[in-house]
Amino acid sequence: MSAYETALAAIRDEHHGLALVMEVLQRLLVDIGRQHAEPDFTLLAAALYYIDDFPERCHHPKEDEYLFDTLRRHTAHFNAVLDELQADHVRSGQMMAYMERALVRFQAGAPDGYAYFREAVEAYALMLREHMDKEERLLAEGRDAIGEKEWQRIADAFAANDDPLFGAHGREEFRRLYQRIINLLPRRLRLNLQQQHSAEH
Repeated sequence: MSAYETALAAIRDEHHGLALVMEVLQRLLVDIGRQHAEPDFTLLAAALYYIDDFPERCHHPKEDEYLFDTLRRHTAHFNAVLDELQADHVRSGQMMAYMERALVRFQAGAPDGYAYFREAVEAYALMLREHMDKEERLLAEGRDAIGEKEWQRIADAFAANDDPLFGAHGREEFRRLYQRIINLLPRRLRLNLQQQHSAEH
């Protein structure tokens, strides 16, 4: 693969992992709302911890530093969308903090706690989908704006990431969340993810 293709694959993989975590979180809340399951606050907290630990503190800062900054240095053509994406990163951090407060409110037994938390999660999920779609369009449109050497630098930066849920050194605190994601997937995708995880370990 070219350096561009390697960088694109790494960023898309991280987007896919985050989308899976959000899907699990949303499904858990649907089940709780329908009284098909009791609130599993350990699992809910693990999902939020993952989002804060990896996408917010690792993935987004690397996009800002390597992808966005490189594009800005080579062309002004994407400045408007880059401004939007970087504003999204700031808003994402604020929404993350809001979700964490909403979970505490839910766990504390507030009468509106469930509705408050679910609304916060749904708002974050919508923002995130729109943000990732926008980023992936930027990656496609910006392919020729920078050279292979710069794409290699971006690819290397993302290759150095070690996703604590899906990466080679999965952390124990995310084990139950990982298993819930595995169970959510169709059989073919489940086997692919399990084989990839086994190969990395």
